[in-house]
Amino acid sequence: MINNCMGLEVITMLGGSIMGFVFKYMSERAKDRQNQFELMMKRHKAQEDAHNSAVKRVSVDGGKWIRRIIVCVILFGVVLAPFILALMGVPTIVEIQEEHRAFLWGLVGGKTEIKFVELTGFLLIPEVRQTLTAIVGFYFGASAGKVSAR
Repeated sequence: MINNCMGLEVITMLGGSIMGFVFKYMSERAKDRQNQFELMMKRHKAQEDAHNSAVKRVSVDGGKWIRRIIVCVILFGVVLAPFILALMGVPTIVEIQEEHRAFLWGLVGGKTEIKFVELTGFLLIPEVRQTLTAIVGFYFGASAGKVSAR
């Protein structure tokens, strides 16, 4: 009977030791996770402070004026300057690629020749229309964004 009790006490002591280890391990893991969470929150706070100080340093209004100047320069260079030059009689020079026909399954001929042609008047090319469409779309989209953000 003494041997039987000794075995039961050893098993109980071993089980208690294992459970004590498991609970202590879980407690330490919870402390580690709490520390990680606190460090993450401090890091997030530092990032937020850095973002706020950057916004205070550089005004958002400065970006608006830079974008407006870029749009005005593009409009002048792509639309207004060629139109004014056309009214003043300054010719426009356009690059044209002429492709010559190939013979004998592409063995003879088939080269591309680049020519420059002088035109008078205003030249409206697809790039000008695309630029104007992009600018108008940007400004309408920006104004719609302001209305929906309120």
